[in-house]
Amino acid sequence: MKINLNSILLFISLFVFSALFTVSANNTISIDIANDDDASLLMLPIPNEVISVRSNLAVYYKDIPINATFYMAAEWPNSESTVYVRTLLIDSPELKGFSGKLSFVWSNTRTENSRSVTRILDKDLRVALSSKTRTANLVYPSKHWLRQSLLLHPMDQRYETDWYVLPQEKYAHFVTNKEALLKKGYPPKKAAQWLYDRPQALYQLYIMTEDKQWLTKANTLADFYQEHLDEDGQFTLKNRFDPKYLMPAGLAFQYLLNADESALKALTSMFQLSLDWDEKYSLSRGFWTERNQAAALNVAVRYWELTQDKEALLRINDIIDATVKMTFNPESNWPIRGCPQHSFKSHEGWGDDTAACSPWMMALLGDALWHYYRLTGDEKASALLNAFGDFILNNGIYYGDKRVKNIVIPKYIVSMENPEQEELNQWSDPQHACDVAALLGKSVYIKELKGQDAFVVKELFRSLVEQCKGSYQRLKAEKTEKKFWTLMPPRRFAWMYSSTSDLPWLVDRLLN
Repeated sequence: MKINLNSILLFISLFVFSALFTVSANNTISIDIANDDDASLLMLPIPNEVISVRSNLAVYYKDIPINATFYMAAEWPNSESTVYVRTLLIDSPELKGFSGKLSFVWSNTRTENSRSVTRILDKDLRVALSSKTRTANLVYPSKHWLRQSLLLHPMDQRYETDWYVLPQEKYAHFVTNKEALLKKGYPPKKAAQWLYDRPQALYQLYIMTEDKQWLTKANTLADFYQEHLDEDGQFTLKNRFDPKYLMPAGLAFQYLLNADESALKALTSMFQLSLDWDEKYSLSRGFWTERNQAAALNVAVRYWELTQDKEALLRINDIIDATVKMTFNPESNWPIRGCPQHSFKSHEGWGDDTAACSPWMMALLGDALWHYYRLTGDEKASALLNAFGDFILNNGIYYGDKRVKNIVIPKYIVSMENPEQEELNQWSDPQHACDVAALLGKSVYIKELKGQDAFVVKELFRSLVEQCKGSYQRLKAEKTEKKFWTLMPPRRFAWMYSSTSDLPWLVDRLLN
């Protein structure tokens, strides 16, 4: 039975597009939609193990069925027997111009009005999404539902985020302002400012705040990054292969939030290019850093997450195995210290061949391991995260003097046997308080999950979190409100936030 939506619109007010969901015990989601856009194509992210491809789906207005086709745009990885939908496209011409309340229903029982999930997108729809001649309107139950679907946080966990996202918004207004960046000497095509995945940080800001300006700006920056990738996945603003310019998470979010297959195509090319990075380390190989290892692992994990490509899974395991060897069976009979040990010279290009590790680059590597662990529960990834916290505590910190309030500071790099090579800077090293704090929080989470004593590592975590909150204290004390805060270099925005989206949740989970 069809309905006359035009007559319904006479009785419904128009608002800015939004959607509120409530989930009932019988697998029904109530959707309140008020929009001034085309609602004929809806994108619904879904937490894991909620809707399988065997489910039967239906949409109703009151008790009247809406004719719709349901496409699975992405599936959850690592399903042993059942494939679960991660993002669902609801395609219905009947919803063009619609506003009102819909009911979305799923069950394992086929009814007269239900339809099964179509696993392959219609070709015309796929082309329209990639060419942006048609866009999907994002709908979801709540920010907690969205965070569980995309950031893998528990849906029932409510946690304070102002201390994290309000300063981030100040910085985000700067790094998305072309004129402000240009005044500071950063034109759009200056390659270094794109390091550490600025689009990822902005997508995560949207997921934390639900402010759609950040989704729009993240999409714009992800498009810019895509436009500067060649067919081989090489970032063209850099004239040579450099793994750290492979920034896959922003493209993964672009696909999960927009079903834009151009992002997936770019990610595929990036994965193939990333294989040029040799994950194994020996004293004879030369250059190696945790940052490049992190980039290679992140590409493989994000690509596998969206495609379940077996080659990517093999690559993930190769990178983790190589990191495990460096950490628990290091070269040159170096003592086990809890980090992927490599020579200082291989990291910095100067100095000697004694062991070194970089705490802040370990935070980048730790975040890639953490994402894979949260998807799979991988024991080797969790063992590395566990050990990394011990290393930071035992080897990776120093203390400033009274000019910086005697704070504990993460080292930029640790030279285990020749500390004179370390360049301690109590003014710039605290810039990594947030990312190293996030690494410590992940380590504490693993330790507590395994029933291990985490007291001292947790206290260090607490200390660095307090430093990370310094920007929030500044925000509250600021008398003249500024639209944006300058952050130099601009890539600092991404290293502060791309690997730390779990930090507010970890603070609530571990410290409150």
